Amino acid sequence: MAVDFSKEVKEIIKKYVKEDIVFGKALNMLLFRLAISKEEIENEIISCKSLSFTEKQIKDGEERYALFFSYNKKRGRKYVITFRGNNIRIITIFPLGRKTLKKYRKKGLNM
Repeated sequence: MAVDFSKEVKEIIKKYVKEDIVFGKALNMLLFRLAISKEEIENEIISCKSLSFTEKQIKDGEERYALFFSYNKKRGRKYVITFRGNNIRIITIFPLGRKTLKKYRKKGLNM
């Protein structure tokens, strides 16, 4: 079973405000893929309201976190973020569907 880093990430995120969020990919591409607004993304990251699970990753010598947000059994979202200096950098965002959420539940993640 994977280790959940949600508590650690929530504590780190408390130190930031919406203005500290920067995007690693073109914002219009992410918004088109997700059909939500920039404000909704920022609110979700800062509040961590629907955060179900957090996975820690090391990639290219950088510590990243994969945040899994679950809204119900059929919908969710995965954010990959990193903390750089005074910013929360959103590397990418993926929508999660019913089959993907089901797969994660089978692996023992609290989704």
